[in-house]
Amino acid sequence: MTSDAPLWRVFPWDKDAEPGAPFSPSFVPPRQGAGRFDLPDAPVLYLAESPEHALAERIQGWRGQRLEPFDLTDGEHPLAVVSVALAPRLRAAIADCCDAAVLVRLKVRPDVLASRDLARTRAIAVTVRERGHAGLRWWSSLGGDWHTVVLFLDRVSAGALEWGEPERLTLEHAAVEAACVQLGIRRTRVRRRR
Repeated sequence: MTSDAPLWRVFPWDKDAEPGAPFSPSFVPPRQGAGRFDLPDAPVLYLAESPEHALAERIQGWRGQRLEPFDLTDGEHPLAVVSVALAPRLRAAIADCCDAAVLVRLKVRPDVLASRDLARTRAIAVTVRERGHAGLRWWSSLGGDWHTVVLFLDRVSAGALEWGEPERLTLEHAAVEAACVQLGIRRTRVRRRR
């Protein structure tokens, strides 16, 4: 990865949460298991290259339906989007699996990397980490225009991530509008009082 553009994360937000605590931008659950590149022995952090992609991963289940304001919450916490800047050294340690030369070097086939078989994709994550990488970049399962960056947190040094200021997501937020258009999700119109 060569771009220095920020990456993005959508998360349930408590504005009073301490850094690293649940509902803070930097909180990563210690136990995972639903992601396609989860590791068996260390947490990973999934990031997107755009705010709308980060949100689309959360709301994809609403395709063909209408998104309501309460759909932009997780329990009692509102969803927020936050930018994440990666230190140059960390960016350089990410295997860009969108690059055919990287796949050849890692001996990874793209059809296996795109598989819905979690055992296969997680085995690739283990291999990439064992080869000394701090993470990997690959297409989103939602489409080739969006890319996901997966960080192996046991390979991320302190201070390598710089968190931006969270923005609460509403139906009027530009990322919500863009994600809904891309996924074919209708938004409830909010009537404004005059």
